[in-house]
Amino acid sequence: MRRLLAGVAIAVAVVGATVAGGATAHAADPPTGGELSAVVASCTQQVSAGLYAERSGGSRTIPVCATGNAVHWRSGMTIDCDGQRTEHCNASTDPYWQNSTAWAQSDGKPLNAEKLPYIVVPGITSTWSYARSGITGGTVAAVVYQGRVAYAVVGDVGPGGAIGEGSYALAKALGINPSPSSGGVSGKVVDYILFPGVKASPIENGADAVAKGQRAAADLVAGRRGCTGVQLDFTSYPPLGSGATGALVQAAQCLLRAAGQDIGDGDPSGTLDEATAEAVRQFQTRVGLPASGSVDAHTWTALLSRGATPQIQDGASGEAVFRVQRALNAAVGAGLAMDGQFGPKTTAAVTQYQSTRGLDADGIVGPNTWSALQTGK
Repeated sequence: MRRLLAGVAIAVAVVGATVAGGATAHAADPPTGGELSAVVASCTQQVSAGLYAERSGGSRTIPVCATGNAVHWRSGMTIDCDGQRTEHCNASTDPYWQNSTAWAQSDGKPLNAEKLPYIVVPGITSTWSYARSGITGGTVAAVVYQGRVAYAVVGDVGPGGAIGEGSYALAKALGINPSPSSGGVSGKVVDYILFPGVKASPIENGADAVAKGQRAAADLVAGRRGCTGVQLDFTSYPPLGSGATGALVQAAQCLLRAAGQDIGDGDPSGTLDEATAEAVRQFQTRVGLPASGSVDAHTWTALLSRGATPQIQDGASGEAVFRVQRALNAAVGAGLAMDGQFGPKTTAAVTQYQSTRGLDADGIVGPNTWSALQTGK
């Protein structure tokens, strides 16, 4: 079940398990595997231009998708043992073993597939570029199989036509047979959930991956809980005052909940009541805006752009592009069609925004532009 090419590896540690250095990572009420799988059960926003096979040469039926602060796919798992030579990962146990990984440890050595669980993402092709989705070495991910969750970091690159591969340690952590010659699992049964812009440091630090992964996963679940089917994409985002009702209020309520603000129990009501107004005021205070309780263009911009901040520019795609497109529609009335593709129209809207905010108008969304968007400028 092993792939013939080296792959992008994501190192992981199981929630609550003892990780590198003997530390035990815990988080208050981290999401369950069931909650995470439910959030990514459907592909509402496809960021890949085409589909992938579970294994090289197979039928292409797997899209790469974006939901909330995550990029995700659902596939099987083949076993990768590349990297350092160990008892279970070597040329004798794995006929396709290679002594390297795309990203190295902080000491310059390749990753240890037996100790550091990882998954493989496909090499860059016209189908999809992990780099343009803000993913790189050390990017943290959650991996779910039969309700069990492990947390991970990106570490190696694989074949361009297939998706769904994990290291010996990842398979073992998830209860999957880790043998590189006879292990793995087939079918769309494993959720790979990556959090662009969230990185473990150094790449081999499993405890850091768990801590950051649990926070990112909790943010994903909180942002979607009770918000399934709520529309977030609008060509304009008009102001909302006390008593306002409708789909835009529901969108604001979902975004506030994703930002950790309390809008009350139950699904978003679609009414800007006092609980929602108080949540708006608290969010406005957090980002440095006047605490009016009304959702104006500045508040919309900050809410819609909130999340990871990878540098993106012409040719990029993915969840971060969706957020920028929404925020620009709020900030400068760009009227963009939100397709998650950073093309000429998005570049022009970014340049317009930058020029009106006193930023370097280069059309690239980097740290300064993200900072301006996320503070509602």
